[in-house]
Amino acid sequence: MKREKSNSSSQREKPILLGYAVQSKALDGRISIRFRWARLFVTFLLLALVGWFSLGGALYFYFKYNKEFDDVSYVKMLTLLPFGMEEHRKEMGDYHIEKGLNEMREGNYRDGFRLLRLGVARSPGNLEGRQVMAEFYEFALKRPDIAAQQLIQGLEEGGMEDLDYLKQTLRVLLRHQMDEEIQTLADQHLPDEPELTDRNRVLAFGAANANYLRGNFDNAENYLMSYGLIESLEGLLLSSQISWERGNKIAAITKMEASLSRFPKSEPLLMQLSRYNRELGNLDEARRYAILRNVSDPLSAAPRLELLYIYNKTGDVESEKRETQRMLKQFREDEPALQALANFAAETGNIDLARRTYEEALENEFAIDAFALLLIEAHLASDDYEGALYFAEELLKEKPQWLSNRWATFNSLRAVASYGVNQADLGEIYLQDFLDGKNNQPETFLAVARYFSEIGRYPQARKVLLNAYQANPSNQKVLTELIRTELELGYTENLNRLLPRLLQMRRPQEELLVEAYRKLGSDRFIFTPNRQGLLLELNAILRKNSNLPLFDS
Repeated sequence: MKREKSNSSSQREKPILLGYAVQSKALDGRISIRFRWARLFVTFLLLALVGWFSLGGALYFYFKYNKEFDDVSYVKMLTLLPFGMEEHRKEMGDYHIEKGLNEMREGNYRDGFRLLRLGVARSPGNLEGRQVMAEFYEFALKRPDIAAQQLIQGLEEGGMEDLDYLKQTLRVLLRHQMDEEIQTLADQHLPDEPELTDRNRVLAFGAANANYLRGNFDNAENYLMSYGLIESLEGLLLSSQISWERGNKIAAITKMEASLSRFPKSEPLLMQLSRYNRELGNLDEARRYAILRNVSDPLSAAPRLELLYIYNKTGDVESEKRETQRMLKQFREDEPALQALANFAAETGNIDLARRTYEEALENEFAIDAFALLLIEAHLASDDYEGALYFAEELLKEKPQWLSNRWATFNSLRAVASYGVNQADLGEIYLQDFLDGKNNQPETFLAVARYFSEIGRYPQARKVLLNAYQANPSNQKVLTELIRTELELGYTENLNRLLPRLLQMRRPQEELLVEAYRKLGSDRFIFTPNRQGLLLELNAILRKNSNLPLFDS
């Protein structure tokens, strides 16, 4: 009877919902449903595992092929969510940075830069990648503003404690006159009471430099004294430069001389002493310090060159000739030293010396382009314009391979020489060819403009400087020379734009401001736009910074 009852009850049950529940019907007709929880739990667990492994596979293929993350690991993808997202993001960024750096080393700059940008966005604390990316922005893309922004952001990602990174950031900011940004960093990170840590001293020295370059000498000296920077060689040199700029030139020299016992073989210190004495006309003292530099580093060309400039300035032709012969013999196989000697020849118009360096460079198979161009410059510096054109024609006949790469610079020198022999039509053709060239550096523009000014061709100098200013509007040297040339020619239409921009830069040359003030006050510049406002601003600046007698505006 029990077996029959059991069978009867069993017949009333049936599986439903794919077997995950059982429906039964009681004798009185009531229906009940009972879930099989164990089976449900096992099934959901299996589905979760399958989904987890599938999601891991999907993430693996996504990051490997869509995000170019070749080092992705399937096992890591299984633990990515929800535990390792930030770590994975950083790891992927570091991978892209490493790959980008490799691409850069191989010359694939476009792909390398793209990968660096991706990597830094995902791993902002990777300072090496951020530094290289900033260099690319600064030098390749000519966007120092973005480079500075990237470096400053890196300071908040651990860069403030990395002294090398902090120094590079300060160098970039100083190089591009971003002095206010340096002061902001100093205000944010330096304590109210000086603490002499390495980080604080580096930041304080950067702030001291920024204030010095802006003419805030009291602030600069305060940083040097508060952080003990005056005890270092760099701090001593900066302190001496501040004294020199204040007009305390004897005090600047005395301060350095008193420190010779602490830095007896310091080439920068001896070089500064030699240069300052040379500028003051103390040529015997200048020569003595140059000789001391040479004794402390006899294999260096720098002190020997300093001696050459001293001999040249004093008119000691025999000593200059004797020293050049020694240098030609000692440094004939040293390309940088030989080129420095060629630069000296070009600056002083020593054609024979420039030709000797050119011949030595040819014999030693150095890169000859710089030596050839410097030889032409030596002809120009000595007013031998026909000789410059003759040598240029010789180069054209030889057709050296380097000439196509330096064609614009080559034509700029031909333009000066042509104007020098009153062949203005030919000179204009060469000049326009130079201005149409690409990648001309500000130093090249300035040199060409200086040559034109020296031969009285101010309209041509202005044309060169206008092109230089349009290409490099933040270059203070270019802007200074452009304003000087505008004043010389009596052109008024641009001064209301150029002068205010110059006044926003680092300590404009006082003699230029005086010249601008006096010429703007004359009737020749009466139609200069905003003339009265410019005169008031110049008057205020000059009265603050000097005791020169100025007439009222």
